[in-house]
Amino acid sequence: MSKYIVVIFFVLASTSSFAQGIEWETDYPTALNKAHEANKNLIIFFNNGSNPLKESIVRKKIFKSKIFKKLSKSSIGLLVESSQNSEKGRFNSRVISGYNAYKAFPAIKVINLQNGINLPLLKDFDESSIDSFLNKITEILK
Repeated sequence: MSKYIVVIFFVLASTSSFAQGIEWETDYPTALNKAHEANKNLIIFFNNGSNPLKESIVRKKIFKSKIFKKLSKSSIGLLVESSQNSEKGRFNSRVISGYNAYKAFPAIKVINLQNGINLPLLKDFDESSIDSFLNKITEILK
């Protein structure tokens, strides 16, 4: 039980630390509606606290990058944790199967709702994958 409390604490603490000005939601319909209403991008962050090393890379190399900070000004975030046995967890499992078929945690998906552009899911956090992902974000921002 204490393991679960530690994981939940870590996820909540990491959520606030990577915010970068993004309004993070945990409910897909709410995030989608807010993004549509405000003409903003939707950033989906799949995170379950199971890989602190990769999560650290995400925070340092992606969320703190100049490109991501620029993207965050025009985005709504959706934090999707692994599916749990609850109504929200069951709904999240549909979001996971729709946008993260690999069930990779952590992973990031960016969707430009205005242009219908879906960037490929970022699930590998080596230098070349991160650079490619950030370059694709730059194309969305043009």
